[in-house]
Amino acid sequence: MRQSNYIIEREKGKHLKLGARKIIAHLYNKQNKNYSEIAREMNCHRTTISREIKKGLTTFKNADWSDREVYVPEIAQGVYDE
Repeated sequence: MRQSNYIIEREKGKHLKLGARKIIAHLYNKQNKNYSEIAREMNCHRTTISREIKKGLTTFKNADWSDREVYVPEIAQGVYDE
């Protein structure tokens, strides 16, 4: 298993920034990692990742009209800003 370059230092109790949300999007959407694996790489609790992904989860249609759920960091940032 290869070591990821995404491990970031983040103070406990601080909010996620858009850059961290983009990293979460890549790990969740492209690399198909689960909450625990993402949390380990982001240096936070898996519940934080779970809540974050629920904030920015949206449904897209594939070419064959099947649905797929994708995490969009800009939507999650908008929810946070409100």
